Amino acid sequence: MHSSAKIDHTINVRITHKTARVPLMEAVAFKEKEKGLAEICSLENVEECLILQTCNRIEIFVVSEEVGNTITLLKDYFSKRAGEHAEEASKAIETSVDNDAFNHLLRVTSGLESMVIGEDQVLNQVWDAYLLADNAKTIGPILKHLFNRSMTVGRRVRNETGINKGAVSVGSAAVELAVKLLGNLEDKKILVMGAGEIGTLVAKALSHRCLSPIFIANRTYERAVKLAEDLKGKAVHFNQFEEVLVDADVVICSTSAPHYLLTKEILSRLMLQRTNKNDLIIIDISNPRNVEKAVQEVKGTKLYNIDDLQLIADKNKQQREQSIEKAVKILDEELVVLNQDMKSLSVRLIISSLLSQAEQVRQKELATALNMMGNVDDKERKILDDLTSILLKQTFVPIVENLRVAAKNGDQQLIDFAAKLFEKTGKN
Repeated sequence: MHSSAKIDHTINVRITHKTARVPLMEAVAFKEKEKGLAEICSLENVEECLILQTCNRIEIFVVSEEVGNTITLLKDYFSKRAGEHAEEASKAIETSVDNDAFNHLLRVTSGLESMVIGEDQVLNQVWDAYLLADNAKTIGPILKHLFNRSMTVGRRVRNETGINKGAVSVGSAAVELAVKLLGNLEDKKILVMGAGEIGTLVAKALSHRCLSPIFIANRTYERAVKLAEDLKGKAVHFNQFEEVLVDADVVICSTSAPHYLLTKEILSRLMLQRTNKNDLIIIDISNPRNVEKAVQEVKGTKLYNIDDLQLIADKNKQQREQSIEKAVKILDEELVVLNQDMKSLSVRLIISSLLSQAEQVRQKELATALNMMGNVDDKERKILDDLTSILLKQTFVPIVENLRVAAKNGDQQLIDFAAKLFEKTGKN
Protein backbone atom coordinates (compact mmCIF):
# COMPACT_ATOMS: atom_id res chain seq x y z
CA MET A 1 0.00 0.00 0.00
CA HIS A 2 1.21 3.51 -0.87
CA SER A 3 2.75 5.35 2.04
CA SER A 4 1.63 8.97 2.19
CA ALA A 5 5.05 10.02 3.50
CA LYS A 6 6.96 8.73 0.47
CA ILE A 7 7.66 10.68 -2.71
CA ASP A 8 6.82 9.23 -6.10
CA HIS A 9 9.56 8.90 -8.72
CA THR A 10 9.34 8.92 -12.51
CA ILE A 11 11.36 6.13 -14.13
CA ASN A 12 12.20 5.64 -17.81
CA VAL A 13 13.56 2.36 -19.16
CA ARG A 14 14.27 2.21 -22.89
CA ILE A 15 15.86 0.50 -25.88
CA THR A 16 16.54 2.82 -28.83
CA HIS A 17 18.37 3.02 -32.15
CA LYS A 18 21.38 4.37 -30.26
CA THR A 19 22.06 1.06 -28.52
CA ALA A 20 20.12 -1.59 -30.45
CA ARG A 21 19.86 -2.87 -33.99
CA VAL A 22 16.66 -3.81 -35.80
CA PRO A 23 16.37 -7.51 -34.74
CA LEU A 24 16.43 -6.59 -31.04
CA MET A 25 13.98 -3.72 -31.53
CA GLU A 26 11.64 -6.11 -33.31
CA ALA A 27 11.87 -8.72 -30.57
CA VAL A 28 11.03 -6.24 -27.80
CA ALA A 29 8.35 -4.27 -29.70
CA PHE A 30 4.75 -4.38 -28.48
CA LYS A 31 2.22 -5.73 -30.97
CA GLU A 32 -0.57 -5.22 -28.43
CA LYS A 33 0.27 -2.09 -26.46
CA GLU A 34 -2.87 -2.26 -24.30
CA LYS A 35 -1.81 -5.70 -23.10
CA GLY A 36 1.68 -4.38 -22.44
CA LEU A 37 0.31 -1.49 -20.36
CA ALA A 38 -1.70 -3.93 -18.26
CA GLU A 39 1.36 -6.15 -17.72
CA ILE A 40 3.58 -3.25 -16.68
CA CYS A 41 0.99 -1.78 -14.33
CA SER A 42 0.69 -5.16 -12.63
CA LEU A 43 4.36 -5.04 -11.62
CA GLU A 44 5.06 -4.37 -7.96
CA ASN A 45 4.95 -0.69 -6.89
CA VAL A 46 4.05 0.60 -10.38
CA GLU A 47 1.36 3.27 -9.98
CA GLU A 48 1.29 4.79 -13.48
CA CYS A 49 2.73 3.60 -16.80
CA LEU A 50 2.99 4.58 -20.47
CA ILE A 51 4.58 2.91 -23.50
CA LEU A 52 6.25 5.06 -26.17
CA GLN A 53 7.06 3.01 -29.27
CA THR A 54 8.23 4.19 -32.68
CA CYS A 55 10.28 2.64 -35.47
CA ASN A 56 13.49 3.40 -33.57
CA ARG A 57 12.59 3.44 -29.87
CA ILE A 58 10.69 1.37 -27.32
CA GLU A 59 10.36 3.18 -24.01
CA ILE A 60 8.47 2.62 -20.79
CA PHE A 61 7.67 5.44 -18.38
CA VAL A 62 6.39 4.52 -14.92
CA VAL A 63 5.68 6.23 -11.62
CA SER A 64 6.79 4.36 -8.50
CA GLU A 65 7.96 5.13 -4.98
CA GLU A 66 10.60 2.38 -5.25
CA VAL A 67 13.36 3.15 -7.74
CA GLY A 68 15.90 0.32 -7.58
CA ASN A 69 13.49 -2.60 -7.45
CA THR A 70 11.21 -1.11 -10.12
CA ILE A 71 14.11 -0.60 -12.54
CA THR A 72 15.17 -4.22 -11.98
CA LEU A 73 11.63 -5.46 -12.71
CA LEU A 74 11.39 -3.37 -15.89
CA LYS A 75 14.80 -4.54 -17.12
CA ASP A 76 13.75 -8.14 -16.52
CA TYR A 77 10.50 -7.45 -18.36
CA PHE A 78 12.40 -6.15 -21.39
CA SER A 79 14.83 -9.08 -21.32
CA LYS A 80 11.99 -11.61 -21.26
CA ARG A 81 10.38 -9.90 -24.25
CA ALA A 82 13.72 -10.03 -26.09
CA GLY A 83 13.76 -13.85 -25.98
CA GLU A 84 16.91 -15.14 -27.69
CA HIS A 85 18.21 -11.56 -27.76
CA ALA A 86 18.03 -11.26 -23.95
CA GLU A 87 21.79 -10.90 -23.45
CA GLU A 88 21.96 -8.17 -26.10
CA ALA A 89 18.93 -6.47 -24.53
CA SER A 90 20.58 -6.34 -21.10
CA LYS A 91 23.45 -4.35 -22.64
CA ALA A 92 21.21 -2.09 -24.74
CA ILE A 93 18.78 -1.03 -21.99
CA GLU A 94 19.14 2.55 -20.75
CA THR A 95 17.46 4.01 -17.68
CA SER A 96 16.70 7.48 -16.33
CA VAL A 97 15.06 8.62 -13.10
CA ASP A 98 13.25 11.86 -12.21
CA ASN A 99 15.18 14.89 -13.53
CA ASP A 100 17.11 12.75 -16.02
CA ALA A 101 13.88 11.10 -17.19
CA PHE A 102 12.22 14.51 -17.59
CA ASN A 103 15.18 15.80 -19.58
CA HIS A 104 15.16 12.70 -21.77
CA LEU A 105 11.47 13.09 -22.62
CA LEU A 106 11.93 16.80 -23.41
CA ARG A 107 14.77 15.83 -25.77
CA VAL A 108 12.50 13.22 -27.39
CA THR A 109 9.61 15.62 -28.00
CA SER A 110 12.05 18.28 -29.24
CA GLY A 111 13.46 15.87 -31.83
CA LEU A 112 16.93 15.78 -30.28
CA GLU A 113 16.82 12.03 -29.59
CA SER A 114 15.47 11.09 -33.03
CA MET A 115 17.59 9.32 -35.60
CA VAL A 116 16.84 12.27 -37.89
CA ILE A 117 17.31 15.32 -35.66
CA GLY A 118 14.32 17.67 -35.52
CA GLU A 119 11.71 15.32 -36.97
CA ASP A 120 8.09 16.34 -36.39
CA GLN A 121 6.55 12.85 -36.40
CA VAL A 122 7.74 12.12 -32.87
CA LEU A 123 5.33 14.73 -31.47
CA ASN A 124 2.37 12.83 -32.93
CA GLN A 125 3.83 9.53 -31.74
CA VAL A 126 4.27 10.82 -28.17
CA TRP A 127 0.73 12.19 -28.14
CA ASP A 128 -0.68 8.91 -29.49
CA ALA A 129 1.16 7.07 -26.70
CA TYR A 130 -0.33 9.46 -24.15
CA LEU A 131 -3.88 9.01 -25.48
CA LEU A 132 -3.54 5.22 -25.52
CA ALA A 133 -2.39 5.15 -21.88
CA ASP A 134 -5.06 7.66 -20.90
CA ASN A 135 -7.80 5.55 -22.51
CA ALA A 136 -6.38 2.47 -20.79
CA LYS A 137 -6.44 4.39 -17.50
CA THR A 138 -2.79 3.56 -16.75
CA ILE A 139 -1.65 7.16 -16.21
CA GLY A 140 -2.43 9.59 -13.41
CA PRO A 141 -1.56 13.19 -12.50
CA ILE A 142 2.22 12.78 -12.67
CA LEU A 143 2.56 11.32 -16.18
CA LYS A 144 -0.33 13.45 -17.43
CA HIS A 145 1.44 16.63 -16.40
CA LEU A 146 4.83 15.39 -17.62
CA PHE A 147 3.63 14.47 -21.10
CA ASN A 148 1.41 17.51 -21.59
CA ARG A 149 4.28 19.78 -20.63
CA SER A 150 6.74 17.90 -22.83
CA MET A 151 4.47 18.40 -25.85
CA THR A 152 4.38 22.15 -25.17
CA VAL A 153 8.16 22.27 -24.89
CA GLY A 154 8.59 20.25 -28.10
CA ARG A 155 6.48 22.74 -30.02
CA ARG A 156 8.34 25.68 -28.46
CA VAL A 157 11.72 24.28 -29.54
CA ARG A 158 10.56 23.94 -33.13
CA ASN A 159 9.02 27.41 -33.21
CA GLU A 160 12.08 29.15 -31.76
CA THR A 161 14.96 27.21 -33.33
CA GLY A 162 13.73 26.04 -36.74
CA ILE A 163 15.25 22.64 -35.99
CA ASN A 164 12.51 20.96 -38.03
CA LYS A 165 12.98 22.96 -41.24
CA GLY A 166 13.78 21.02 -44.38
CA ALA A 167 13.81 17.25 -44.84
CA VAL A 168 13.71 15.85 -41.33
CA SER A 169 12.07 12.44 -41.03
CA VAL A 170 12.94 8.77 -41.28
CA GLY A 171 11.00 8.86 -44.55
CA SER A 172 13.10 11.65 -46.00
CA ALA A 173 16.27 9.91 -44.77
CA ALA A 174 15.21 6.79 -46.70
CA VAL A 175 14.86 8.90 -49.84
CA GLU A 176 18.29 10.47 -49.23
CA LEU A 177 19.73 6.95 -48.96
CA ALA A 178 18.16 6.05 -52.32
CA VAL A 179 19.71 9.17 -53.87
CA LYS A 180 23.09 8.28 -52.37
CA LEU A 181 22.88 4.77 -53.83
CA LEU A 182 21.60 5.70 -57.30
CA GLY A 183 22.98 9.19 -57.87
CA ASN A 184 19.56 10.64 -58.74
CA LEU A 185 15.96 9.47 -58.90
CA GLU A 186 14.68 11.59 -61.78
CA ASP A 187 14.01 8.75 -64.23
CA LYS A 188 13.62 5.92 -61.74
CA LYS A 189 10.55 3.77 -61.18
CA ILE A 190 9.81 3.74 -57.47
CA LEU A 191 7.22 1.85 -55.40
CA VAL A 192 6.23 3.01 -51.92
CA MET A 193 4.53 0.31 -49.87
CA GLY A 194 2.38 1.94 -47.20
CA ALA A 195 0.35 5.15 -47.26
CA GLY A 196 0.35 5.81 -43.51
CA GLU A 197 2.22 8.64 -41.81
CA ILE A 198 5.74 7.46 -42.71
CA GLY A 199 4.72 6.26 -46.18
CA THR A 200 3.18 9.65 -46.88
CA LEU A 201 6.41 11.37 -45.83
CA VAL A 202 8.39 9.06 -48.10
CA ALA A 203 6.11 9.73 -51.06
CA LYS A 204 6.19 13.51 -50.51
CA ALA A 205 9.98 13.51 -50.26
CA LEU A 206 10.16 11.45 -53.46
CA SER A 207 7.83 13.79 -55.32
CA HIS A 208 10.53 16.49 -55.16
CA ARG A 209 13.23 14.16 -56.46
CA CYS A 210 11.48 11.95 -59.01
CA LEU A 211 10.10 13.11 -62.36
CA SER A 212 8.37 9.81 -63.06
CA PRO A 213 5.05 9.03 -61.31
CA ILE A 214 5.49 7.36 -57.91
CA PHE A 215 3.68 4.05 -57.43
CA ILE A 216 1.89 3.70 -54.09
CA ALA A 217 0.54 0.43 -52.69
CA ASN A 218 -1.55 0.24 -49.54
CA ARG A 219 -3.88 -2.36 -48.05
CA THR A 220 -6.63 0.24 -48.03
CA TYR A 221 -6.67 1.04 -51.74
CA GLU A 222 -8.69 4.24 -51.30
CA ARG A 223 -5.89 5.67 -49.16
CA ALA A 224 -3.34 4.86 -51.82
CA VAL A 225 -5.55 6.54 -54.42
CA LYS A 226 -5.87 9.73 -52.37
CA LEU A 227 -2.11 10.01 -51.79
CA ALA A 228 -1.39 9.23 -55.43
CA GLU A 229 -3.81 11.94 -56.55
CA ASP A 230 -2.20 14.48 -54.22
CA LEU A 231 1.26 13.73 -55.62
CA LYS A 232 0.30 12.90 -59.22
CA GLY A 233 1.41 9.34 -58.71
CA LYS A 234 -0.23 5.97 -59.42
CA ALA A 235 -2.13 3.84 -56.91
CA VAL A 236 -1.55 0.09 -56.91
CA HIS A 237 -3.82 -2.59 -55.48
CA PHE A 238 -1.89 -4.29 -52.70
CA ASN A 239 -2.28 -7.74 -54.24
CA GLN A 240 -0.74 -6.43 -57.48
CA PHE A 241 2.42 -4.74 -56.22
CA GLU A 242 4.56 -7.60 -57.57
CA GLU A 243 3.71 -6.46 -61.10
CA VAL A 244 5.40 -3.12 -60.37
CA LEU A 245 8.48 -4.73 -58.85
CA VAL A 246 9.24 -6.57 -62.09
CA ASP A 247 10.80 -3.42 -63.55
CA ALA A 248 11.08 -1.09 -60.52
CA ASP A 249 14.38 0.48 -59.46
CA VAL A 250 13.52 1.10 -55.82
CA VAL A 251 10.90 -0.12 -53.33
CA ILE A 252 10.56 1.57 -49.95
CA CYS A 253 8.55 -0.39 -47.38
CA SER A 254 6.88 1.48 -44.53
CA THR A 255 3.75 -0.39 -43.53
CA SER A 256 2.62 -1.50 -40.07
CA ALA A 257 2.10 -5.09 -41.22
CA PRO A 258 3.15 -7.57 -38.48
CA HIS A 259 4.56 -10.02 -41.05
CA TYR A 260 6.90 -10.09 -44.05
CA LEU A 261 5.50 -8.64 -47.27
CA LEU A 262 8.63 -9.41 -49.29
CA THR A 263 10.26 -12.79 -48.73
CA LYS A 264 13.15 -14.63 -50.31
CA GLU A 265 10.64 -16.86 -52.11
CA ILE A 266 8.72 -13.94 -53.59
CA LEU A 267 11.86 -12.07 -54.70
CA SER A 268 13.44 -15.21 -56.18
CA ARG A 269 10.36 -15.69 -58.35
CA LEU A 270 10.16 -12.01 -59.30
CA MET A 271 13.81 -11.74 -60.30
CA LEU A 272 13.27 -14.48 -62.89
CA GLN A 273 10.61 -12.28 -64.52
CA ARG A 274 12.50 -9.00 -64.06
CA THR A 275 12.93 -6.79 -67.13
CA ASN A 276 15.01 -4.08 -65.42
CA LYS A 277 18.72 -4.88 -65.74
CA ASN A 278 19.65 -2.80 -62.69
CA ASP A 279 19.62 -4.15 -59.14
CA LEU A 280 16.39 -3.74 -57.22
CA ILE A 281 17.07 -1.45 -54.25
CA ILE A 282 14.90 -2.41 -51.25
CA ILE A 283 14.74 0.00 -48.29
CA ASP A 284 12.78 -1.32 -45.33
CA ILE A 285 12.02 1.30 -42.66
CA SER A 286 9.18 -0.64 -41.05
CA ASN A 287 9.04 -1.92 -37.48
CA PRO A 288 8.51 -4.84 -37.45
CA ARG A 289 10.37 -5.42 -40.69
CA ASN A 290 8.36 -5.91 -43.87
CA VAL A 291 11.22 -7.61 -45.70
CA GLU A 292 12.74 -10.96 -44.79
CA LYS A 293 16.49 -10.69 -44.13
CA ALA A 294 17.15 -13.65 -46.45
CA VAL A 295 16.07 -11.46 -49.39
CA GLN A 296 19.64 -10.12 -49.51
CA GLU A 297 20.70 -13.58 -50.69
CA VAL A 298 18.68 -13.18 -53.90
CA LYS A 299 20.88 -12.13 -56.81
CA GLY A 300 19.99 -8.72 -58.19
CA THR A 301 18.61 -7.29 -54.95
CA LYS A 302 20.18 -4.96 -52.40
CA LEU A 303 18.48 -4.71 -49.03
CA TYR A 304 18.79 -1.79 -46.58
CA ASN A 305 16.98 -1.09 -43.31
CA ILE A 306 16.74 1.50 -40.54
CA ASP A 307 20.26 0.71 -39.34
CA ASP A 308 21.62 1.84 -42.71
CA LEU A 309 20.14 5.33 -42.31
CA GLN A 310 22.70 6.30 -39.66
CA LEU A 311 25.09 7.99 -42.12
CA ILE A 312 22.23 10.13 -43.43
CA ALA A 313 21.21 10.91 -39.86
CA ASP A 314 24.78 11.93 -38.93
CA LYS A 315 24.95 14.31 -41.88
CA ASN A 316 21.62 15.84 -40.87
CA LYS A 317 22.88 16.32 -37.31
CA GLN A 318 25.98 18.20 -38.52
CA GLN A 319 23.79 20.55 -40.55
CA ARG A 320 21.67 21.38 -37.51
CA GLU A 321 24.32 22.01 -34.87
CA GLN A 322 23.29 25.66 -34.37
CA SER A 323 19.62 24.74 -33.91
CA ILE A 324 20.61 21.96 -31.50
CA GLU A 325 22.54 24.44 -29.33
CA LYS A 326 19.51 26.75 -29.16
CA ALA A 327 17.24 23.81 -28.35
CA VAL A 328 19.46 22.64 -25.48
CA LYS A 329 19.35 26.11 -23.91
CA ILE A 330 15.55 26.09 -24.05
CA LEU A 331 15.44 22.64 -22.47
CA ASP A 332 17.76 23.72 -19.65
CA GLU A 333 15.36 26.56 -18.89
CA GLU A 334 12.22 24.44 -19.15
CA LEU A 335 13.69 21.59 -17.12
CA VAL A 336 14.07 23.75 -14.03
CA VAL A 337 10.36 24.62 -14.05
CA LEU A 338 9.26 21.09 -14.92
CA ASN A 339 11.39 19.55 -12.19
CA GLN A 340 9.79 21.83 -9.57
CA ASP A 341 6.30 21.05 -10.88
CA MET A 342 6.95 17.32 -10.72
CA LYS A 343 8.31 17.49 -7.17
CA SER A 344 5.17 19.36 -6.10
CA LEU A 345 3.00 16.69 -7.69
CA SER A 346 4.92 13.97 -5.88
CA VAL A 347 3.39 14.98 -2.52
CA ARG A 348 -0.16 15.06 -3.88
CA LEU A 349 -1.22 12.05 -1.80
CA ILE A 350 -0.07 13.66 1.44
CA ILE A 351 -1.94 16.86 0.61
CA SER A 352 -5.03 14.94 -0.44
CA SER A 353 -4.93 12.92 2.79
CA LEU A 354 -4.57 16.03 4.96
CA LEU A 355 -7.43 17.86 3.28
CA SER A 356 -9.63 14.76 3.39
CA GLN A 357 -9.02 14.29 7.13
CA ALA A 358 -9.66 17.97 7.83
CA GLU A 359 -12.89 17.91 5.83
CA GLN A 360 -14.10 14.89 7.79
CA VAL A 361 -13.46 16.73 11.05
CA ARG A 362 -15.23 19.83 9.73
CA GLN A 363 -18.29 17.87 8.66
CA LYS A 364 -18.44 16.02 12.00
CA GLU A 365 -18.10 19.16 14.13
CA LEU A 366 -20.53 21.12 11.96
CA ALA A 367 -23.16 18.42 12.36
CA THR A 368 -22.63 18.46 16.15
CA ALA A 369 -22.96 22.25 16.30
CA LEU A 370 -26.13 22.27 14.20
CA ASN A 371 -27.74 19.65 16.44
CA MET A 372 -26.88 21.71 19.54
CA MET A 373 -28.38 24.85 17.96
CA GLY A 374 -31.70 23.13 17.40
CA ASN A 375 -34.03 24.80 14.89
CA VAL A 376 -31.79 26.21 12.13
CA ASP A 377 -33.20 27.22 8.76
CA ASP A 378 -31.52 26.48 5.39
CA LYS A 379 -30.06 29.99 5.07
CA GLU A 380 -28.38 29.82 8.47
CA ARG A 381 -27.18 26.26 7.79
CA LYS A 382 -25.56 27.43 4.53
CA ILE A 383 -23.87 30.39 6.27
CA LEU A 384 -22.33 28.08 8.84
CA ASP A 385 -21.28 25.57 6.19
CA ASP A 386 -19.62 28.28 4.06
CA LEU A 387 -17.94 29.83 7.10
CA THR A 388 -16.36 26.60 8.32
CA SER A 389 -15.31 25.69 4.78
CA ILE A 390 -13.55 29.04 4.28
CA LEU A 391 -11.83 28.78 7.67
CA LEU A 392 -10.59 25.31 6.79
CA LYS A 393 -9.20 26.39 3.43
CA GLN A 394 -7.48 29.47 4.84
CA THR A 395 -5.95 27.39 7.62
CA PHE A 396 -4.57 24.75 5.28
CA VAL A 397 -3.35 26.97 2.40
CA PRO A 398 0.03 27.72 4.07
CA ILE A 399 0.40 24.10 5.17
CA VAL A 400 -0.17 22.81 1.63
CA GLU A 401 2.12 25.44 0.15
CA ASN A 402 4.89 24.61 2.62
CA LEU A 403 4.62 20.92 1.73
CA ARG A 404 4.98 21.75 -1.96
CA VAL A 405 7.99 23.92 -1.23
CA ALA A 406 9.47 21.11 0.85
CA ALA A 407 9.01 18.74 -2.09
CA LYS A 408 10.68 21.20 -4.49
CA ASN A 409 13.61 21.55 -2.09
CA GLY A 410 13.84 17.82 -1.43
CA ASP A 411 13.12 18.28 2.28
CA GLN A 412 12.06 14.71 3.01
CA GLN A 413 12.40 15.22 6.78
CA LEU A 414 9.68 17.90 6.80
CA ILE A 415 7.44 15.81 4.56
CA ASP A 416 7.77 12.78 6.84
CA PHE A 417 7.10 14.93 9.91
CA ALA A 418 3.97 16.47 8.36
CA ALA A 419 2.62 13.07 7.36
CA LYS A 420 3.15 11.63 10.85
CA LEU A 421 1.75 14.72 12.56
CA PHE A 422 -1.47 14.78 10.62
CA GLU A 423 -1.95 11.02 10.68
CA LYS A 424 -1.95 11.33 14.47
CA THR A 425 -4.31 14.28 14.30
CA GLY A 426 -6.66 12.33 12.05
CA LYS A 427 -7.13 9.65 14.72
CA ASN A 428 -8.27 12.11 17.35
